[in-house]
Amino acid sequence: MRLKRHGGIVLMVLSLLVGVGVATNANQSVAHAKAKRTLKVYPKRIRGTWYSYQYHKMYRYKITVKKMVGTDFKNQLHSRKVNYVIKNNVKMKHPNWVVASIFKLSNNERWVNVMGWYQTAGDGSSYWKKTHKLGGHKRAVLTMAGGAGFWTYAHGYHSKHLAKKYANHYFKGERRQP
Repeated sequence: MRLKRHGGIVLMVLSLLVGVGVATNANQSVAHAKAKRTLKVYPKRIRGTWYSYQYHKMYRYKITVKKMVGTDFKNQLHSRKVNYVIKNNVKMKHPNWVVASIFKLSNNERWVNVMGWYQTAGDGSSYWKKTHKLGGHKRAVLTMAGGAGFWTYAHGYHSKHLAKKYANHYFKGERRQP
């Protein structure tokens, strides 16, 4: 009799946890689910020239209305229906095309997710601009994240000096890959 009662309690707790997990995942994709098309332009908040210093090398990211140009890449933003299905074995006519969408995390962070036009798996790269207090001054910081655990892998600053100074700096609450 005790086993049945404890088994029922365990089953109820597991059901509750699964329900909360499903609800949390649903909240994270609300902004994306409402959209019928991917973004036509990059949001103003992430546009500009950003510098990031990683692995003893300075990287430059220039984000305009429809382009993202980095030290070693150049992408052109294009829009398509969210439910667009990529055909298998299609010839890559546009290797530099990307699509972007906005998604909101449960803590109201609005991230811009960028994926390749032909990308069918993975999560792409995500960008979020936030103001942080650095050296007593408020500074705009572009956080770059990706991967299965949504790990922060770099920060962009508006000057090379700040990028080099805060090269290995991570902010409270950010997820880093172990």
